[in-house]
Amino acid sequence: MSDRNNSGVLQLTIRLLLGVFFIGTAVLKLLSIDNFEIYIYSFSIFSYTWTTFFSRLLIFIELLIGISLIFKIWFKKIWWLTMAMMVGFTLFLIYAAIFRNDSNCHCFGSLIELNPSQSIIKNIIVLALLFFIRNEESHDYKPVLRKWLTTGIILVSLIVSFVLLPMDVVYNKIYSEKENINTKAFYESMSDSTYIDIQQGRHLINYALAGCKFCKIGAEKLVLMVDRHQIPHAKVKFIVGGSDEAISRFIENTGTSDYEHWKIPAPQFMSITYGQFPLYVFIEDGKIVKAGDFRILDDDLITSLK
Repeated sequence: MSDRNNSGVLQLTIRLLLGVFFIGTAVLKLLSIDNFEIYIYSFSIFSYTWTTFFSRLLIFIELLIGISLIFKIWFKKIWWLTMAMMVGFTLFLIYAAIFRNDSNCHCFGSLIELNPSQSIIKNIIVLALLFFIRNEESHDYKPVLRKWLTTGIILVSLIVSFVLLPMDVVYNKIYSEKENINTKAFYESMSDSTYIDIQQGRHLINYALAGCKFCKIGAEKLVLMVDRHQIPHAKVKFIVGGSDEAISRFIENTGTSDYEHWKIPAPQFMSITYGQFPLYVFIEDGKIVKAGDFRILDDDLITSLK
């Protein structure tokens, strides 16, 4: 009897710890949601808009799992969902460990850094703990209480994941004045003192990602057109995302060393462009005239910069 009691206490302790663990990972991701979104987006699986949704969906599932484990409701279904998610995450991390050199896989957001290899070990431990409590059963709630508890868990998880820190990129895309640029985020960025010298007259801003081949092609095309029409280089600004090393290579490879390059925070960069690169923004007196990819570049637009 004593061994059975000890086993029950151990299973209870493990279940509660796992519940707190999943709630904690969800909250830590949410606290650094911008970096988590950018990390997921870097795998080029989804568009940036869908990335913002998917990242919050993962947080929602983790919260749902964590709270459900603590209350021991729908235990078998939650157990299988958790096992499937952990196996899926582990396979994903194996890919990241083999083919990428990530210093942080954002399993705990940006506050606690684990690389993919370390996170794989963490997942194996979690899987072992889940296996230990596999024979537990759901708590015997009355049907009405179980119904209300289920509804409450889902609502709390939804509110925390999607309402407390809403997907600004979706809201802005709906209310943006143009389809291919987040005008709200763009004009907010224009309030920065960096932009003072382009508030008057016509200018072109090229948003580019340092490792993007289309951004390189677009920059080369832009430089050729600017030189052909003898446009002052001060009329063209490059805002390039990426590491300092990658940006330096981009500048060298595109021959844009005599142009002015700016760098803005990654979340702001991604918000303005909706994660689509390259983006060219023609402005006049600080207001957007036209925005689009490198296919909008033509002689008339370039000569209008004179």
